[in-house]
Amino acid sequence: MQNNRKKVYDFPHKAIRYGISKLVQEAGRTDYQSASEVQELFELGKEVFQMLKIHARDEEAVSLKHLEKKDPQTSHKDKEEHKYLEEKIEELGSILDRIKEDIEQVPIISEEFYTKLIRFQTDYFSHMTREEEETQIRLHLFFSDTELEDHQKEILGSLGGDEFKIWAKYLIPNVPTPIKNRFEEMLKTFS
Repeated sequence: MQNNRKKVYDFPHKAIRYGISKLVQEAGRTDYQSASEVQELFELGKEVFQMLKIHARDEEAVSLKHLEKKDPQTSHKDKEEHKYLEEKIEELGSILDRIKEDIEQVPIISEEFYTKLIRFQTDYFSHMTREEEETQIRLHLFFSDTELEDHQKEILGSLGGDEFKIWAKYLIPNVPTPIKNRFEEMLKTFS
């Protein structure tokens, strides 16, 4: 039964939902006249955008690569959406850079950033929902839970220490204590 199967998107999407939501919240509450608050927002944005790029990279290099071997057309929509979202990430990163660089235009630029970030959040959350509802079904069709766990291990094994720390930072607040403890133990290997 579908509900009893391994959900490959559960952990990364929890972290992503938390990270994007936190960025939206901070973008809305930041005092853009405060250099320290702008710097905090800038660092948060760069970190969240990095996490999103890592996710797309790893999904295409592992899950979608294995899926394409079974059905070459099955990952086309995912890759198209990744490309679109990557363009939006680049645009948001550029706007975030402008906030730090153009002090006189900060009220206008910060409003543009917030508005586009809200639209991006909607687009990204829709993308994740589609993956959970459509791509997940294809993965279950072609792979056993053991194979899906092997894919997850392949992804985890490819992460560098800084990349794993970013994932842990946004995942740990959103999982039950036993899973949280396991991730905290894994983090120690990168320290």
